[in-house]
Amino acid sequence: MAEDRAILGSCAHRPCQPIDDIVRVYIMPINLTHVAGVVAALGLSACASTPAPSTRVGETATAGSAAVQVAVDTWISDLEAIDSGVRELHADPFAVVPEATWSARVAELETAFPTLNDDERIVGMASLAGLLDTHTQFFSPDQRQYDVLLYRFSDGLFVIAATDPSLVGARLLSINEVTAADVEARIRPLLPGDNEPAELNGMWMLTQVDYLHGLGIVDDVDRPGFTFIMADGTQRTVDLPTEDIDDFAEAQHLLGSLGGVQNEALRRRGEPIWARIDAPSKSFLLSLNDYTSTGRDAAIAAMTPALDSGAADHVVVDMRYLRGGDASQLLPLVDALERDPRINRPGGLTVLIGRENESAATLIAATLDLDTEASFVGEMTPARADNFLCPCTDMELPASGFIFSVPTTRSGNGDPRMAIEPDIPVALSSIDYFAGRDPALEAAL
Repeated sequence: MAEDRAILGSCAHRPCQPIDDIVRVYIMPINLTHVAGVVAALGLSACASTPAPSTRVGETATAGSAAVQVAVDTWISDLEAIDSGVRELHADPFAVVPEATWSARVAELETAFPTLNDDERIVGMASLAGLLDTHTQFFSPDQRQYDVLLYRFSDGLFVIAATDPSLVGARLLSINEVTAADVEARIRPLLPGDNEPAELNGMWMLTQVDYLHGLGIVDDVDRPGFTFIMADGTQRTVDLPTEDIDDFAEAQHLLGSLGGVQNEALRRRGEPIWARIDAPSKSFLLSLNDYTSTGRDAAIAAMTPALDSGAADHVVVDMRYLRGGDASQLLPLVDALERDPRINRPGGLTVLIGRENESAATLIAATLDLDTEASFVGEMTPARADNFLCPCTDMELPASGFIFSVPTTRSGNGDPRMAIEPDIPVALSSIDYFAGRDPALEAAL
């Protein structure tokens, strides 16, 4: 098993650009049902009407001028850099969609780019990232978002963090009179990912200014017209201000796509590893939030006497908020769970997993699945079992100022599953979240 664990590697991502500065922005997932005909879905037809003014990069000059041609050629060079870089650097570029689909999309964009404004071009390049895997990233060092964080619960898109605290708890109804369901459907093809949970984890990108403008959802970026259903049932339309994504994440103390203090797991999300005994269920609860030795050995040391004394008769591992990182730091814990026959037996170990378990976290879940008798509760992981890993290579794009980043390695374990699936699926509703309930943990206990 030690040989198998060499594949776990190291990788860390920042889907909401959390303040720990582990790596770069992490842009999320794609639904393959949206790939066909995506040009029309994104409003990128070469027959489109005159583009709205760009608010991201400089406006081009009058159509037909030499300045316009230089600008268009520069933007097309971004496409060429993406295409060649993906083909040359990505560990397995066409694992999600066939090469023919990729090539057709690149050709469509090259034809459409002269008719588009800058944000529409950004959306077009994002749609290329959306054809690839969960580890692919497309981001700008200075991206801006409208200053709310949305989370996709089982019952809709809700505000879980905002500069205006009165908006927390509100459900998104529409943006500029485009329904929330339509906005979500339009944004999904821009989100790279292996599966549906990766898309759900990427819904925080829904408030990104250039995406909303480039998709034609927002006409005037200063008057986006977000309409919410407030907690008291009233309707409210707000022209939200914009903010740098990093600054917003830092101000809101975001460590991932789900934040808040509504339950113990979220309140203690900043603690790398912690453990306690849940007396009513006789469970040893072990929470893994980061890849570190801090607290690891103490948790292992506390687990054995809890089982020896009868204070606990099984272990619950909560790794829902474990993201990417150096998996080797947690292997001693995995080994301890595997070696103890009181844990590694039917009914002895329950593992909570979820949509934030990309990269090394998916591989740890896969290892526990293969090497123990664990039962899994929660949501599917957002990455395939034979996962891509960093180091990743960044391609800087001169026209857009964006960076297109691709993984250069893969675990190579040969596991064909597109995710680690829970034995007991448990979705989180906004009602449970805002009431402070944790249904996945309750099911595990």
